[in-house]
Amino acid sequence: MQWTTGAEQFLSALSSSDPTPGGGAAAAMTGAMGCALVMMAIGTTLKRKNTPASVRPVLEQSLPKLGALHTQLKKYMQQDALAYEGYLTACKLPKDNPSRTQAVQDALWYAASVPADTATVCQEVLKETARTQDLIDKIIVSDVNCARHLLHGALQCCAENIRINATYITQQARKEKLQKILENLAGTR
Repeated sequence: MQWTTGAEQFLSALSSSDPTPGGGAAAAMTGAMGCALVMMAIGTTLKRKNTPASVRPVLEQSLPKLGALHTQLKKYMQQDALAYEGYLTACKLPKDNPSRTQAVQDALWYAASVPADTATVCQEVLKETARTQDLIDKIIVSDVNCARHLLHGALQCCAENIRINATYITQQARKEKLQKILENLAGTR
């Protein structure tokens, strides 16, 4: 099974002592897996001969939208690692450097923004899943349910990452924006 190689590489990187990838990348990967499961369930339903013609247009319309969301989630895996690396770079600036404080704050903001964006995409996938789940063949409904669990787990992980970064952000407007995002995520259960 060729697909296991990539999964093994990601898991090895995740379990290493390197700081990246971390929880944000794992959240994006989890969201991407949930999205992929919904795409698979829709694709399988469309292949089945007994799928009613009336539901096909909705499912066919959903696939490219989910495909675009899936692509975004995969990008957020990389962006999360880059965000944390940017934070580490900012922290290494000399303490007497006048731009250090702002660089650290900007890096923290970016490190919180990536999981916030990831969460937004996961919420979009959940909306699309809700829109299509009753049209998916019952034989693969467990995959859709698993997808929903993965997406909700990804949202919780995103909230954790946002929360920890927000703790260290000193700019009030940014803290308030992150707090609103966290409140929104708390409403997605």
